[in-house]
This record gives sequence, structure tokens and C-alpha cells, in this order.
Amino acid sequence: MGDGGWWRRTRSWPLWQLPAPAVAYVLTVETAAVAAGAAIATAAPVGADDLLSFAVLAACSVVHLQASRRIERVRRVTVGGPQVDLTSIWLVAAVCCLPPLLVLGMVVLTRGQRWLAFDRPAHRNWFSAAAITLSACAASGVLLVAGHRPPRLTDVPGSLAQLMVLAAATIVYWVAQVLLVGGAIALTTTRPRIVDLVGDLELNAIDVATVCLGVLVSIALTHAPLVILFGVPVAVVLHRAILVRQFENDARQDAKTGLANTVHWRQIARKELAVAGRRNEGVGLLIIDLDHFKNLNDRYGHLAGDDVLRAVADALRAEVPDFDFVARFGGEEFSILVPGVHSQTSLLHTGDRIRRTLERLTVAITGDAGDPAVVGVTASVGAALFPDHALNLDDLLRTADTALYAAKRSGRNRTCLAAGHLGARPA
Repeated sequence: MGDGGWWRRTRSWPLWQLPAPAVAYVLTVETAAVAAGAAIATAAPVGADDLLSFAVLAACSVVHLQASRRIERVRRVTVGGPQVDLTSIWLVAAVCCLPPLLVLGMVVLTRGQRWLAFDRPAHRNWFSAAAITLSACAASGVLLVAGHRPPRLTDVPGSLAQLMVLAAATIVYWVAQVLLVGGAIALTTTRPRIVDLVGDLELNAIDVATVCLGVLVSIALTHAPLVILFGVPVAVVLHRAILVRQFENDARQDAKTGLANTVHWRQIARKELAVAGRRNEGVGLLIIDLDHFKNLNDRYGHLAGDDVLRAVADALRAEVPDFDFVARFGGEEFSILVPGVHSQTSLLHTGDRIRRTLERLTVAITGDAGDPAVVGVTASVGAALFPDHALNLDDLLRTADTALYAAKRSGRNRTCLAAGHLGARPA
């Protein structure tokens, strides 16, 4: 009875709900982490000074993580995708100045606090710990192979070499983390983008800064251990600053597609028009509306419709150099700002090129009944040019919208250019 109950509980674990390749990947990473930890744990002896350094780092990490629990809880609830893990400050410091056994102890301490503080599926906690363990073991391995010792200011002849070794170890730690977590996201996400896998440039810059702060903490620890106490409030404030940054990004993005939302796009568009007006340059506007999208929603369901919207958003990103210039305007409608356009003909060609790109797009979806399908999309495009068709954003939107409706009336799946402030002519 007891064994049967254990087996039923095991089979109900959320881990088994993942795709088979993802399950295999998670279990492989966790097994590798155990093996790597066992192999490297006794690679260097543990001395009394090491234990003291570990105690100082452990105390700082506990104060930091407990002081930032509320911030982290909000961040986990509101932010998806890759995230900066501020525990890297203490983990990288441990890697740089402690023997591997105590590095593993720091992993257990930091991940254990996260585990107890936040309720999430056990397999995600285990995988996070495994990914960090593998990264830490890889970085510690680099230091061991290089014969690294904690850097001292008196080691002038070897200081540059030691700095290079520290840089190599931290790069290995960071890259391993990015690849391991990115692999899991790739296997559990439908049509992931690069930014979904590894985060955007700003996120990675913050991550690198966090790792660098860990190196500085390790160097301080070898000279004046109590000095790193000043790092605790820095870590807490950095934690809060990252949350604010993520809120700002969320406020600028459409939640469903990751494109700019209407409010942010309008701000960007008004600035571009003002700059173009001063420079006597043109700015194009394209409004794109998916044809018969309601029919797709009715037939396959709204979740399938969302998959199509995301696929269209990805296609538009590939066509537009600056992500801020493309937005989801609402429903199945998108808007694209095209700076530097000097003729109506050029804008018309740009709009028609994007329309043809969408016409070639196919999207694998799953209907509400669970039946897989592959669907195509077409779109109607309305185009208007500043200052030819309007002198402000609102009027430009109205003229482009008029051109869009002309494209719809002309049979859909075509691009129409605005004619003055009223009317339009098909391409």
C-alpha cells in the first residue's frame, strides 16, 4: 500500500508533464551535477582560514537573501523568461577564493534559502541547483588547473596572470549558466526567440556586472573580510533596481507578443516625427491587419490564435531593425514605424515586402480539441508617409488606417498607400 502510494505520487510530479526531451535534459543535467560535485569536492584541502571566509560569505548571503525576499517574490510572480540571479555575487566569490567543497556548501546554502522561501515545482528547484552546481564546478576546475590561489596585493609579479585566470573562471561560470538554462527554456517553450533563451542585452549586462561584483567581493575577502559587509546593502539595492527595470520593460511591452505596446510605441513615434521634421526627412507608417483572424480564432481557439500572433510578431521583428519601431496595436493589428523613407514608392515597396513575408509564413498550432494543424496567414497593409500625408502622428495614423481599409475593400492581402488625407490607392 505504502509503495503503491509512493509510486502514484511520483507519477504525478509536474516533471513528467514536460516534453520527453526536456525530461531527459533535466535529468541529465542533475545527474551530471551530482557526478561533477562528487568528483571535485575533495580536489583541494579545507583550512581554518577557508572556514572563516566561508562563514563571512554565508552570513552576507543570508542577510542579503532574507532582506530581499519580498523583492524576489514580486519579481518571480511578475517576470518571466531568463532572470538575473543575484546569488551569483556570493557564489562567484566562493568560487574565486574557496576550495570546491565549500563552494558546493555555498550552493546548498543559497539554493536552500530560495527553495524554502518560494513555492514552485521541485524539479525546477533541483534543476536550478544542478545548473549552478555544474557552472561552479566548471569554474572551480579552471582555477584548479591553473593552480590559482586567492589574489594578494603583494603578488605583484603574478597579479596580472591571476586576474586573467579569475576572468577565465568567471566567464566559464557565466556562459555555463546561460547555456544550461537556455537549453531548458528551448525544450519547454514553443517557438522560442533568442531573447527568450538568453535574455536581452541589458539583462546580460546586469548579469555580467553581478558576476564581476562577486570577483570584487572575493578579492576584498582575502584582504579585509569585514569590508564585504558593505556589499550586502549594495546587493539589496541592486536587487530592487533590477525589479524596477523589469517593471519598466513590462510597461513598454505587449504581454502576448513581446512587441512594444501602443503607449510606448506612440512615445517613440512622436520623437521620431519631431526629429524628422527638424531634419526635413520622411518617416513611414505601416498598419498591418491580419486577414480573417476571427475565423481562425473561432475554428481553432484563442490559444492557437495567440500562437499565430507570436509567430507574426517574430516575423515582423526580423523585418524591422529596431524593435521599438514595431508594435502590437491591439487585437490582430500591428504598426511599424519606418524612419528615413524619402519617397512614397519606397514606403510602398517596404510595406509590400513585409506583406509577402507574412504571406509565406506557416504556423504549427494545436486546436482546442487537441488536433495539430499548420495554418498560413495573410495581411492587409495601409501605408502613410510623413510629411506627405500628415504632419502629426494622430493624422498619420488616420490616413494609414484609411489606406488599410482600402486594402480590405480591394480584396485583402495587399498593400495600399494613402492618397492625401483621405482615400487610398492600391499597390
